[in-house]
Amino acid sequence: MIERTITINSLKHSTMTEAQFKEGVKYSEDNFRNDDAPHLKIDKQLIREMFDLSGKRILDFGCGMGGMSVWYATNWDCEVYALDIDAHHITIAQHLKEKHQVKNITFSKRNVLNTPLEEDERFDYIFLNDVAEHIQFPILKAIFEQLRSGLAENGKIFVTYPPWRSPYASHVTHAVKIPWCQYLPKKMLHNLIEKNNLQIVGEEESDLLSAYYGLSHLTHKKLIKIVKECKLKPVYRKSHCVLNKLPGLQNTNINFFPFNFLVTKEFLLLERG
Repeated sequence: MIERTITINSLKHSTMTEAQFKEGVKYSEDNFRNDDAPHLKIDKQLIREMFDLSGKRILDFGCGMGGMSVWYATNWDCEVYALDIDAHHITIAQHLKEKHQVKNITFSKRNVLNTPLEEDERFDYIFLNDVAEHIQFPILKAIFEQLRSGLAENGKIFVTYPPWRSPYASHVTHAVKIPWCQYLPKKMLHNLIEKNNLQIVGEEESDLLSAYYGLSHLTHKKLIKIVKECKLKPVYRKSHCVLNKLPGLQNTNINFFPFNFLVTKEFLLLERG
């Protein structure tokens, strides 16, 4: 099988198959170009409605393969700093930047707990798109403490994630074809994922099994507890529910029992408490 080895700046070598590289580029490019991509459609709508990023310093934390980072950089005249801990993701993100000749963005492989944000690294907006649910709680708290220190005056943190009760929160629904499969008996679900397992583009998580077991089972209540401990306060919340497709309910937060099991994504805006 063909392998691709790419060195970015001073990063260590990141090796992936040619097929994985092409899959990653296709995925990240779709995230950048396609405003109707199902998992990012509402994110992009809200960001356009709520924020003017022109002239701002942006941190795309856990940028993945860079699709949203490039989207910020090409839709606003802003400075984007994008970081991720996965070398494969950064390899693809850098390729996307170079392919589209985007100048106002910097990608970096970086763990902020090992290399904390410095005094001159202050951001007007920090985005975590589909990141928080992949980070275990003690680490997530330490990260939010770091991000709080990285806010400029009047800076904001915008967090989006699928809550654990979501029909798609397992991140393996597309493979096992069962919504809410996270509630199946543990052994049954493990066998289902193993039977339908797929390689994914990641150095840290390289298949669906590792991706599933890396999830933190994040809920709104758990996230609020963490951010308050970090002296951050929520100033806006939107819960996107399956029922929002019905006439008259498009802008209604339907996040109470039992309809909270129909919430597909949560959006939370934070500022210093």
